[in-house]
Amino acid sequence: MRPWLLAAALGLLAGAVRAGEIVVVMPESPSAPYNEALQGVCDALGVCPPVLAAGEDVEIPADARVVIALGGRAARLSYPARTVLVTALSPGYEARPRRAAGPVVRVRMTLSPDAFVRRLLALKPEAKTAALLWSEPASGRFAAAVRTAGVPLGVTVTPVKVADTALVPALLRSLPPTDALWLAPDSALVNPTTFAAAGEYARHAGTTFFAPAPALAAEGAVAGLAPDFHSSGLRAGTAARDALAGMPVAEDAFPSPELSEPLVDIIASTKTHIGP
Repeated sequence: MRPWLLAAALGLLAGAVRAGEIVVVMPESPSAPYNEALQGVCDALGVCPPVLAAGEDVEIPADARVVIALGGRAARLSYPARTVLVTALSPGYEARPRRAAGPVVRVRMTLSPDAFVRRLLALKPEAKTAALLWSEPASGRFAAAVRTAGVPLGVTVTPVKVADTALVPALLRSLPPTDALWLAPDSALVNPTTFAAAGEYARHAGTTFFAPAPALAAEGAVAGLAPDFHSSGLRAGTAARDALAGMPVAEDAFPSPELSEPLVDIIASTKTHIGP
């Protein structure tokens, strides 16, 4: 399939990235979150790389050294062994390292564990306890890391595994009193039923409910305790740029807006008004 380029990519490529060295694979008709992530990629690289439509017949150019896969379908495709694979916006799917191939960098749809706890405290300074519901293994590891990060900050975090979303109401009722509740951005977990159950529990229990994405905050949560899509794309573009330069890359990468003021950082991340 021939690549389709965004209008922003028609200019001259600048900086350390040369045409074709980095390509983006994403849905052919992307929704707003994908476009926001793509803009983040472009901002990180200083140019907009070629964009290919995700599909089984996608052809990666011979000179491509890094592929940025936006979305679960793009992340699941097979890519040439010579390329570094950077995935983003793919909750519920965990791209694994490929044998005899370039490294895989997975940009998570969460803040780093330490940043997560600090933002929670900035949004709810009096919080001493938090419950994190998760279903995917990657989210389980993240919840465990948040529990560890919460100890020195005085927050006791309880990870709660959800094996069956039908059991969410019962799991919530069995929780000890908790100051904050958060759902992991797992595709199997986040649906209208579980989201409504979490919101209902929070209202009756006097718990602050945080959504797994900024866009979901308006559905009943105080805020979306997560990076926005632009930040995810920005982190993916940074990882791609570092890999292209031969720098070591981490298998798991967490987006985080690079702002010095924590409160400003939160507002940028949540798109939610949290003060007077």
